[in-house]
Amino acid sequence: MAILKLRDRHTGPVALAATGLFLITALMYFLPIEIQNKIAIPVGIAALASFWLCPWEITMALLFSALGDLAGSYSNFLLQMGSFGIGHIWYLTYFAKRYFKKVEPDFKLTAKAKGYMAMVIFCVLMLLTIAFVRIVPCAPAGIIGTGTGIYACLICTMLVMALLQRSSLYALGAVLFVFSDFILAWNKFVEPVTYSRLLIMIPYYAAQWLLFIRSTPFRVAPEMRIMRF
Repeated sequence: MAILKLRDRHTGPVALAATGLFLITALMYFLPIEIQNKIAIPVGIAALASFWLCPWEITMALLFSALGDLAGSYSNFLLQMGSFGIGHIWYLTYFAKRYFKKVEPDFKLTAKAKGYMAMVIFCVLMLLTIAFVRIVPCAPAGIIGTGTGIYACLICTMLVMALLQRSSLYALGAVLFVFSDFILAWNKFVEPVTYSRLLIMIPYYAAQWLLFIRSTPFRVAPEMRIMRF
């Protein structure tokens, strides 16, 4: 349930307006335009619109993500990581509630479903292995290193729950989020990554928009849905 209410006929226009502003401000981030804290503006717009459009858990996730972006603009990595970690807890909370309320009651454990779940678990375990073998040991010892390990567990758990939603948009959003954060961590702790800014920020903005728009009541016509499962 959203924190604030909109009439159904207003949902589409507000969602489209938020998307337009999100895309414009995301593009502005990559342009040589001097705007203070411009990295945080796109997700901040999505967070603001989510007060009317999204379940309150998504609103909290977006707000903490915007705070993480803001902390990153001031090079405060600890606050950045902590804010995103809390954001992932809110995403995880939403996905868990949605799964047990909507997905699990209709879930039939067919051979295909078992194979899918096994693939999800295997892929996430591989990601965690990479994180704890290659990334976490390279992080500074102490609170940063410990926080990096905790964050890796949080985002991978969020990924598992997103992949179990039976929604391609949630799944793609979570995958892009994980990809962005792994590139960020590798670039920061292991070795420089070529075109790291693009490889981090493009998937990140795409991920946040996908998670935002999928959690709104706005839906496109069935014939326009190119991603479904």
